[in-house]
Amino acid sequence: MKDFSKTLLIAFLVFTDFTAFAGPGDNTGGGDLGGGDEPATPINTYLIFVIVFGLVLAFYSLKKNNKQIKG
Repeated sequence: MKDFSKTLLIAFLVFTDFTAFAGPGDNTGGGDLGGGDEPATPINTYLIFVIVFGLVLAFYSLKKNNKQIKG
């Protein structure tokens, strides 16, 4: 039951995330939604920092779990 609850929670969060950030766009009649304007804030500005932080966090987490298993 606990695994099912976790799975249900994760599925809810994922689908909520998709619907929360989905925008209707502008229907220009030509088939493309929205204009050709550049976003005010580029998405990939801090992407390399996020990747490095994720790798460091994963390494730290694995190292900590190995210490707990060994005793």
